[in-house]
Amino acid sequence: MNIMERIDELCKQRNISKYRLSQITGISQSAFSKMARQQSSLSLETIQRICDALGISLAQFFSESKKYPDLTLSQIQLLDSWSLLDEKKRAYALLMIKNLIDL
Repeated sequence: MNIMERIDELCKQRNISKYRLSQITGISQSAFSKMARQQSSLSLETIQRICDALGISLAQFFSESKKYPDLTLSQIQLLDSWSLLDEKKRAYALLMIKNLIDL
């Protein structure tokens, strides 16, 4: 697995630019460029920061067979939808879910 290709794939799926990923993770764009040219390796800590920014686990990052291992179809659909929401809409969605639980 090419890790940088995987990062590109995940960014595309979530409509997140490399610039935005850089901002969220605190990893400079030049560091991403070095990684892409394989002049620099990624530590597990760096990959975890990227996973946190993309809203996935390490297992999901390294999974080649399924986008979200060990999840039901409904959970996968929910996560796919969640990844398309901005922070304001995510907060609203969480509020709606909490209200549904309280019914």
